[in-house]
Amino acid sequence: MNINAHQKLDYRITHQFDGLTISDGEFQRLLDIASWNGHVPTFTRRGRGSWESLNEPIALKDDPTVTFHAAKLKGVGLWNPILPGDAEYSNKLHDDAGNDPVPPLTDLLEYLVTYPHFGISNEGEYKYAYSSPSPIGGIVHERAHREFWSAERLVRHGVPTIAPLAVIEYGGNLTFQGQPMGAVLTLSPGSASYRISEILFGAGMVRGSDPVFDAHYDGIREALGVEGDPDDERVRLTVICKLAREAGKLLHDFSLAELYRYSGDWGNFVYSVESKRLFLIDLDSVQDINNLPPTAKAMQSWRDLASAIYRMVGKIGYPTALGKYTIDNLMEFDPIAAKIAGYFPDVPEAEIRAISRRLWGYFIPHLALLNKHRDDILGGWDGDRRKSYKMDHDLFYILALTLLRPLFERSAVGRKYPSDITDDEMWGKAERFLGNRFQYFAWLMGRYDL
Repeated sequence: MNINAHQKLDYRITHQFDGLTISDGEFQRLLDIASWNGHVPTFTRRGRGSWESLNEPIALKDDPTVTFHAAKLKGVGLWNPILPGDAEYSNKLHDDAGNDPVPPLTDLLEYLVTYPHFGISNEGEYKYAYSSPSPIGGIVHERAHREFWSAERLVRHGVPTIAPLAVIEYGGNLTFQGQPMGAVLTLSPGSASYRISEILFGAGMVRGSDPVFDAHYDGIREALGVEGDPDDERVRLTVICKLAREAGKLLHDFSLAELYRYSGDWGNFVYSVESKRLFLIDLDSVQDINNLPPTAKAMQSWRDLASAIYRMVGKIGYPTALGKYTIDNLMEFDPIAAKIAGYFPDVPEAEIRAISRRLWGYFIPHLALLNKHRDDILGGWDGDRRKSYKMDHDLFYILALTLLRPLFERSAVGRKYPSDITDDEMWGKAERFLGNRFQYFAWLMGRYDL
């Protein structure tokens, strides 16, 4: 660790949002936390962001009915404890682990720059893409500002999200690969820091494993009007489908705000029991869609939905979720269909279900294999062996993009970002990218159906 944990950090404010009813005293208190000035940030999960309770109610000046109940400070340090549960299956953040948080480090977060993401070129072709290098426990100032301005745009468009408060740039030696490091201060519509991923594959799997989450989950179910035993799979899937539908609507409105590249993982959504709605919380990867050529605008908006579906479905096969979902109930409740329906509310259910069945048809065999080896996976398989049983994420994306494209033609997002790409051209893109896997794609699409 290369910074004294008790050292105050120098900083300057580079951006501040003036649309909030926050007092000078409360603002300064949050700045003191971000700069370790007599305060240690409150970390509630592994990573680089703290979650702070507010000492006073804060609202939007333009709409006082929109209120905020906590502050999220991203990039203010690292908390890397050894935790039970899903942390043992996650990519480690740093070789050193400890229960005490430390200020931002300048070491490289290695796993993010080596994992190949599925991307789309400006010419509309499929490609592999890699994340920009990122410091451990911190964020470069440019990325901090990106979360700030994208949150501001979403607030202006009325999309449920964290609200921007300020961006700071750290002084001293806090630089990463020649870039200044900083932090972004945002406000949360909900007081609880739990992401909805806890319901899908986390603490929601075992009642009593986290009593604080249990109380929050009870509040979510009450807000959604879902009764029954919280340990019951069908009750859990009812909640998941309601949240999936809300997430689909959020992604639709996010695209209409002229943004793209939202990571639709369930760890990037939070439910506010105070406002009774889901909201977006992780915005530092977001880009302005107006910087893209027309063809890429359309396909990048499609990709955000495909990504969100993949990231939801894949977590049903996460080690902590194995054995918790049955095929019968997944097909009956169908969270894939719920997410698509939230995005396309005017498309008939039968049409949506036909698409979701194709996507389930790719995932279910992998889920069956993972469940078959559940005891071994939980008993000590290493990450590489476990991941070899997962479906190819790029193939799932291409399958989803090809199936969903016709729906966009009838949606507000499709009208905003029109595309003349045909079905034959989508198949051509798939063949050029997949190579010898193309026939498997064709089989999944139903080309060989009797």
